[in-house]
Amino acid sequence: MSVFSAWPYFVLVLVVLGMLALPVFRVADEPHGRDRRTATLDGLRGFLALSVFVHHLMVTHGYIERGEWTFPPPGFPTLLGQVGVGVFFMITGFLFWGKLLDAQGRPDWRGLYVGRLWRIGPTYLLAVGLMFLVVAWRTGFELREPAWSVLAAVLQWLALGIWPLQPDINGHAGTGLILAGVTWTIFFEWLFYGALRPMAPFARGGRTPRFVAGGLLLCMLALTVAALSPGASPNRPTTALVIGAVAWVLASFLLGMLSAWLARRNGADADADVAARRMPEWMGSLLALACLGAVFLGFEHMVGPVQVLLLWGFFHLVCRGGTLFGLLSLRAARRMSTVSYSIYLLQGLVLSIVLAAGPVREFAMTGALQYWLTGIFCALVLVVASVVSYRLVEKPGIAQGRRARSGSRRVPAAQAAR
Repeated sequence: MSVFSAWPYFVLVLVVLGMLALPVFRVADEPHGRDRRTATLDGLRGFLALSVFVHHLMVTHGYIERGEWTFPPPGFPTLLGQVGVGVFFMITGFLFWGKLLDAQGRPDWRGLYVGRLWRIGPTYLLAVGLMFLVVAWRTGFELREPAWSVLAAVLQWLALGIWPLQPDINGHAGTGLILAGVTWTIFFEWLFYGALRPMAPFARGGRTPRFVAGGLLLCMLALTVAALSPGASPNRPTTALVIGAVAWVLASFLLGMLSAWLARRNGADADADVAARRMPEWMGSLLALACLGAVFLGFEHMVGPVQVLLLWGFFHLVCRGGTLFGLLSLRAARRMSTVSYSIYLLQGLVLSIVLAAGPVREFAMTGALQYWLTGIFCALVLVVASVVSYRLVEKPGIAQGRRARSGSRRVPAAQAAR
């Protein structure tokens, strides 16, 4: 068995689901989304976050062994992370473009952005605050750079991911690796939220297909050039590959937006029922798994037009109600999805802290089996920590965001009454 074998991933997922099925984890139970178009997504996010964790587990092996934070071997280990992130971006495009479509391009902008701040901010600040403690511990709780330099670095980290530069703190090289470097995706999420307002006119009057098609055409061209770039790989990026990676992110958002439009085409729910009768759930699940399997079996990374479209096929079929033969409907899967944001943000901290213990690290590095056993232990610790984070930090933040959004809607009405 190799550290980069595929089958231990499925063992790890089963162990995590088994733990989450225990009654003690009912604290992570949340009601199903009322919108049928998002019901199956309630069970998907957790698998995405756990896949990104396993990707970083494999990256961490190389980091311990060689001192280099680089992609693992191409194929399954690399695709786990890229597929997880790509579908997360599609979900964002689907949900928020859907809000614009439902509001005819005129949503409550203040409420939307206030809600995002309270949704993203509290858990992000928790993760970054814990990262600060790890940095302080590793630097002996003493200043190793001028105080103003440390303060400037800290403030950039505290910008909730809106600011793209997140430098090393107090001379600690690789500060961002304590969080496994996951915060880059939050910057792209903020870029998308900021772009919603100028894009809003395209959510009116049936303009979405033309707008999305134009954007996708440019993205697919860049992805094609990147895929054909000679000698390019994630660990040896060419200019074309870097542009292709950005195009992959943008295409993921656009394809999520396209799914949102398709889900609402011609009067939404009634037509969705007709579509469901035309394609049984089992067939949708089978086709979704076929698309996902084609990505993992046919490609080494996600920067290419064919694999991006195949991944969208998987995503769209899940949006149409594919439960992957009931997997996404499992209570344990929904619980894992509920705490997926905390899983995503805290994964690097768990890996950094657990593997910082000398005996644990030495045991893990003695062989592939030992490393995966350590990885399973880290996954269980991560999920428990994420449930606690969700209950104590994330869920109260979401509730506060709802209250703030409600207040933003009441003020104009009160003013109008005067």
